[in-house]
Amino acid sequence: MTRLLPATALAICLAAGPAWGHTFPPARNVVVQVEPCEVVLFVGYRPGTGEPTEAILARAASAPKSRTLDVLRDVLTAFAMSPLTVAVDGQPLVPTNVRAKIGFEPGGARPMVVLLVTYALAPGTALVIGTKDPRSTRISWQDRASDRVAISEAPQQGKWFGGVASMLLPMAGTPGAATCATYRSSSLHLSR
Repeated sequence: MTRLLPATALAICLAAGPAWGHTFPPARNVVVQVEPCEVVLFVGYRPGTGEPTEAILARAASAPKSRTLDVLRDVLTAFAMSPLTVAVDGQPLVPTNVRAKIGFEPGGARPMVVLLVTYALAPGTALVIGTKDPRSTRISWQDRASDRVAISEAPQQGKWFGGVASMLLPMAGTPGAATCATYRSSSLHLSR
């Protein structure tokens, strides 16, 4: 199997247009996993065809060749996460860890990113995952037997909800202070 150099892959993507003149909107899929002490978002993002993809690829192509893929990953991560918010009782949560992997859709027409974003889950009565871009975002969730979500009052688990500005998950219990570690980091960590 032959590996393409980053610059070659970007050149192919910039030259490739949408098949047969069709355009596709951006797509953001968010899976929320609630655990006893944290909430984890698994986010998949692919920009829309045409100008949105070209702008992202142009940013990456303008970086030094040694940083092309890092810049592409960082730009895609920013686009994937920028419309999303996670809050408990109206207080925004800050990610404690972000892991990002990039790739290209078959045919190399659009780049995509998959993120694993972790937040410390604060005590409260309502966990809200919101988006400023409901048209391109769909959200699903799982409790993972954490006993943190009041299942009987929450939306159905494992079902995709599209076109909604926010998902409210009523909180049920709060683990003991000794059970969960306290996160004090407010910085965003990117890892490969």
